[in-house]
Amino acid sequence: MHPSATTTTGEIDIRAANRTALQRLFAVEPVLTDVLPAGEAIPGMRSDLVLTSGPTMPWQEYSGGQRTAILGSIVHEGLAPDIGAAARLLDTGAVTVAGCQDYGCVGSLAGVTSASMPVVIVEDRHSGHRAYCTLFEGETPARLNYGVWNPDVDANLRFLSTVIGPALGTAIRKRGGVPLLQIMQRALRMGDELHSRNTAASLLFLREIVPALGAGTHDALIGYLTAGDYFFLRPAMAAAKVMASRMAGVAASSVVTSMAMSCRQFGIQVSGLGNRWFTGPLPHFEHHRVNDGHHIADAEFMGGESIITEVCGLGAFAQTAAFTLQDYQGGVDQMIAVNSEMYEITCADSALFTLPFLGFRGTPTGIDVHAVADTGITPVLDIGIAGAGGGQIGAGLARTSLEPFAEASAALRAVDEFPTTTEKVN
Repeated sequence: MHPSATTTTGEIDIRAANRTALQRLFAVEPVLTDVLPAGEAIPGMRSDLVLTSGPTMPWQEYSGGQRTAILGSIVHEGLAPDIGAAARLLDTGAVTVAGCQDYGCVGSLAGVTSASMPVVIVEDRHSGHRAYCTLFEGETPARLNYGVWNPDVDANLRFLSTVIGPALGTAIRKRGGVPLLQIMQRALRMGDELHSRNTAASLLFLREIVPALGAGTHDALIGYLTAGDYFFLRPAMAAAKVMASRMAGVAASSVVTSMAMSCRQFGIQVSGLGNRWFTGPLPHFEHHRVNDGHHIADAEFMGGESIITEVCGLGAFAQTAAFTLQDYQGGVDQMIAVNSEMYEITCADSALFTLPFLGFRGTPTGIDVHAVADTGITPVLDIGIAGAGGGQIGAGLARTSLEPFAEASAALRAVDEFPTTTEKVN
């Protein structure tokens, strides 16, 4: 463990600040309360606004699959008849693009969220803080979030908004909401790390929701919930966003409260530095596995905010819970070594999530920008790999760039006006 600074000058105590931030996270009880169209659920959402992964950029800077997904969403919303017309709306400012997390939302891969798309609503039972995430598009390789736009993608999105979203929302409301923390904790003991693997959590969620389905429930909802292993990733992302957001705004705290990628850059936010994004180069893959017929050279970064799970001690920070991912992660020994390494740059062992293989030690939680800057050890991420032509072509273990953490550490040091030393928080 290489947690946060303890040097004190006047009223500033980084160790105490980081402890406060983490106590807020550990107190969160995320509950899935509803599924509603984004335009109804997300404060500030408009019909002429498209949300997408990563720190907000000018429209002209989006490229590749992320650009395609943004354009497709505008056609899907009926704002333009085709991709070309959608681009003109963006060029003139008639439609605008913003980062998902500016609106309390998190996006998977391209992360495109438009007004009619159904989103899960996760709320902290105590504080009332909310976060949002679109529904999983299903096992089909043609998905908007993987940079594909065609009539089949459009039809699937309409199926989600007209059939699955309303039916699932009704069931969740009938159930009185679905507490997520217990599902997440148990799933870690059943082989999930709640980023690249959500098999157990998806089944545990199904067990919770089935009693609320009742007679007459559309068979399509049952089919949707049982067709694959990744439904739960989206509620897990929204839960992680709620947890991470509770850490924000603690003066002098060096704990990372958000990580996100666009097609162009990787960024972080830090508790003691407000809403400012610190950005740098995109991550690089240390280990990967791609589908037959593909090579890692075919990969394209299209964005992604599912790495919010790593912020909360899940995903690659809990990979020893999911050894079945070893083909993507470099093997069991490498997974153990990398998971253990993350304790060097975090402030505490999680009070919520434990790793059976490590003797039920709490997952490494609370990425400390000072520790990252001082050690040169950067966070690892479990992420899907998109292909340049759209669609998922594999998955792997990526490592972030150092620059955003070093810049944030320097910014904190400038604000606090004293050097930092590191020492264990808990």
